[in-house]
Amino acid sequence: MVYIWVRPTLDWSDEAASMAGLNESVRAKVELWNVTFNISYTRFRERVAEISRMNHSAVEDATRIDWEEIPDGAIVLPVDDDDWFAPTAGRALEVLAADGEFAYLWDARWIEVPTDLHYAAYLIRRRLNPNHRSRWTCATNNYALHKRTETRALLGSHVGASRAFAAWLAKDDGQVKHLRAGLSVANRTLSSQTTLGLRKPTISRPVLILKFHLYKRLYRQPPPPELDWCRPYLAMMAELMDELQLA
Repeated sequence: MVYIWVRPTLDWSDEAASMAGLNESVRAKVELWNVTFNISYTRFRERVAEISRMNHSAVEDATRIDWEEIPDGAIVLPVDDDDWFAPTAGRALEVLAADGEFAYLWDARWIEVPTDLHYAAYLIRRRLNPNHRSRWTCATNNYALHKRTETRALLGSHVGASRAFAAWLAKDDGQVKHLRAGLSVANRTLSSQTTLGLRKPTISRPVLILKFHLYKRLYRQPPPPELDWCRPYLAMMAELMDELQLA
């Protein structure tokens, strides 16, 4: 059995508690969101998490549970509360694990609107040259490890995992098993901190509204063939974006 572990986050169902848990910079952006749209930020995040929960429940040969309940040595698929897996992801990992314990890696894929012009240029370079090196080997949910005391931090942070995977890959000793593309998607929504400007203290109302319209269009676009399993969740996100209106 493969286990899906959602990294700790705020309880979006409790608006007061989640607002209190935001840092000052993010809270200012959330307050702008709340006066700009008809659905509060925390309610929107709760709905996004509900869509991901439905996706996780559809992954065959995998179950989503808390960290403490996962048996030592089991394969763990780490994920944020807004991202998705292919229904075949659990079985694909089980097949590779039949030969022993490894680190598992596959191509990272995103559903997103470019956060800025610099990132848009990077995506164009990636499209023209698929071998263009990514900054991070591991993204939010394109890797898996067996549960050990020493892997907890790597499963909790893709930055730390990227460093570890890069070192393992440099050894070229077979410790990392590669899977085919299309096993996961990072769903970078309008409400993602990266979209709202992770490294910027504020976001203006015109920029927020522009991104709102871009995201409305994004979820109406069909996925590439290898990500066809995303269609039901794209439809749910499109419906949510239809419900989200300017206040």
